Amino acid sequence: MKRLPRAFRSKVERRSLPKSARSRDGIIFNPRSDVWVLWSLVKSPRALRFDCFPNLCGELIDSLKCGMLQYVQNRSFSYARNMLYNFRAFYLAQLHGKPEECLQVELEDVLNYRSGLSLETEWQLGYVRTLLDSMDNSGFGVASLEALQYLRGARFRRNVRGTAIRTRDPETGAFEDTELLYIQSCLNDCYADGRITLYQFAVAWLLIAYGSRPCQIAALKECDLVVSNGSDGKAYSLRIPRAKQIGQSERGEFKLRHCSKPIGQLIEEVIDWNSREFQGINLEKEKWPLFFADRRERFSVDHHISAERVYYIFNDVISRISNLKTNAKRFRSTIAQRAVDDGKDKYTVAELLDHSSTQSVYPYFDASPKIVARLDRALAMELAPLAQAFSGAVVHNENDAVRGGDRSSRIYDRTLQDNVSAALGNCGQTGLCELSAPYACYTCRRFQPWIDGPHDEFMEKLIADRQRMVDNGYSPRIFEIRDRTILAVAQVIQYCDGKLDVPLESLK
Repeated sequence: MKRLPRAFRSKVERRSLPKSARSRDGIIFNPRSDVWVLWSLVKSPRALRFDCFPNLCGELIDSLKCGMLQYVQNRSFSYARNMLYNFRAFYLAQLHGKPEECLQVELEDVLNYRSGLSLETEWQLGYVRTLLDSMDNSGFGVASLEALQYLRGARFRRNVRGTAIRTRDPETGAFEDTELLYIQSCLNDCYADGRITLYQFAVAWLLIAYGSRPCQIAALKECDLVVSNGSDGKAYSLRIPRAKQIGQSERGEFKLRHCSKPIGQLIEEVIDWNSREFQGINLEKEKWPLFFADRRERFSVDHHISAERVYYIFNDVISRISNLKTNAKRFRSTIAQRAVDDGKDKYTVAELLDHSSTQSVYPYFDASPKIVARLDRALAMELAPLAQAFSGAVVHNENDAVRGGDRSSRIYDRTLQDNVSAALGNCGQTGLCELSAPYACYTCRRFQPWIDGPHDEFMEKLIADRQRMVDNGYSPRIFEIRDRTILAVAQVIQYCDGKLDVPLESLK
């Protein structure tokens, strides 16, 4: 068998693995083990495995562990896992099938691996280069001098990112305004009906408001809500833990964000629920997480909900109630793209996304211009059954309405000619409503439009007003605000005309 080169062997002998080490997230583990079980404040236990390289010599395995130890101690678990994953892909392609034990990575291995990659996938060798180069610079390299010299001088095409953003992909790119309004409406209706929990509702709205990553939301604690009292009542701010910062744990650094009153009140509701649900928990109050791990599951560090659970809410819960393909990345892209469309600069967009540099925001500025969609009566009628924007209940007349005996519950469009006797419907809300009537009524679950109300006239006015703003060069952000209302009115008209096979419904 080929002996290990003297220079390479001396490097390994000078570098021995400690009996224990601490990850960036503060987890103690044994680096001499072939399986490193790691977790963090919000991550479920995961492993880095070194027992899947049977064709590597023991010295090379130890050197690989030394190199990976640096990433585990200073970078995120995901970054370290990507490094090991790409090295394993290289190993399986070039080293696994060799007839004898591999002592070091040779130039021939690197050249053969690159020849098997395409222009779209050669970025994978870039990860291998980063790992091998950093290990050699630290004194425990596993590659020959020729291989390192070639890798350091080679140019690899980068992984193409941001395609969905640049092309405004309808399934993986940013949400359109009407889609975002639809998701918000679905969330509100499902929570009011008890189909989703308070945690799911709050997590979803935090995602919509801030576009945070799952690990950031999972790492929130109750003390991160900052409340101050002023002349206008309570004012809220939210300390959001930063993520993907080199050398920082999940709560090593924060960004103080403005928090709207509805979101602040929602977080206070979550905190109140926690105080009732987890009274007997043995944890100092200032350390209470905002979202606790499920009682049926093994609690994570400090009882925080796992990032995987938050990710499930993004991908499955919101997708299920809206029938749209949703994930955290799409919501983050939506916040950035809306900011760019509104004329914000790259520094503002990077700040919104919590990026330390502007290098990742350029795809949003390269995105193809937004197409101004035509919306007339015919198109509204065609789209209405698909959009499902109307969430109230059509009634035969005022007597069937919940508040039919209360004339103050009538909803009018005061700009129509007959605005006294021809009401649009009734409001079933008994409390104070701060929404703008009648524009917000058609998408409200408490609205009860009359079957003989002047809905056609109201929709014609909305469409004409929209076209006026288009002709005058208004930003789409302005005239698309009421597009969902137009679709809801079209749906009501089809109910009233009997074109949709949905029975008239009384809310009494």
